[in-house]
Amino acid sequence: MFSFEMKGDTANLNRKLSNMVQTQIPFATSKAMNETGKFLVRINKNDMKRKFTNANAYTLNAFYFQPAKKRNLVMTVRRKDKQVGKHYLEVQDKGGLRPRKGVEKRFEREIPYNGIFRAMTPTSRTGGSKNNILMSQVNKVSAGIKQPYSKSGVRYFAAGPHSLGKFGGGNKTGGIYRVTGKGKPQKMFHILDHMPSYKKKTDFHGLMNKFASKHMKLMLKKTMKQALRTAKLR
Repeated sequence: MFSFEMKGDTANLNRKLSNMVQTQIPFATSKAMNETGKFLVRINKNDMKRKFTNANAYTLNAFYFQPAKKRNLVMTVRRKDKQVGKHYLEVQDKGGLRPRKGVEKRFEREIPYNGIFRAMTPTSRTGGSKNNILMSQVNKVSAGIKQPYSKSGVRYFAAGPHSLGKFGGGNKTGGIYRVTGKGKPQKMFHILDHMPSYKKKTDFHGLMNKFASKHMKLMLKKTMKQALRTAKLR
């Protein structure tokens, strides 16, 4: 017969184990949460690539995460704030009317126009590669409107829908035009009497709910192993 007996200060051992748990578990949890945050930001970035054609850097990097800490186990994935107005991705996530842009409010004030001016969109002359309004063209048109009779003979004006039929082809929407000398007016911007609306295109919360819990479990299992492997009884 063989007997084995261990004697020791179990109270001290329990205290040390308790200290280790109090130190290592919050550390492992916060690390798992932050690794999950990085993963979710990547998921959002890939989703932007799938949902938008030629998405620009601002759209691809629209999301970030606020890290958790050992003493504050809260990790948040959120969209970067837009400096002015409503963020355009909020409309894409919910659907509905596009918020009004600052340039639209500016031109409504600056340009004499008899119709209803709610929104404006670029033409091939004033749009960028992603059909966005080029501010260089906005500034050029704005300066031209303030000086209607330039030495170069170029002038800008606004006209309502179907008001330029004499030039051939008509104009289905209102617009801002450029004329050089006695030439034919060239449309620079379309003027709309309504706000463009968008269908729901993204699902931020659905995407987060789909991946967050599963990835967090994987990361927590990994970080807990790391924490226990490096832990010291104190």
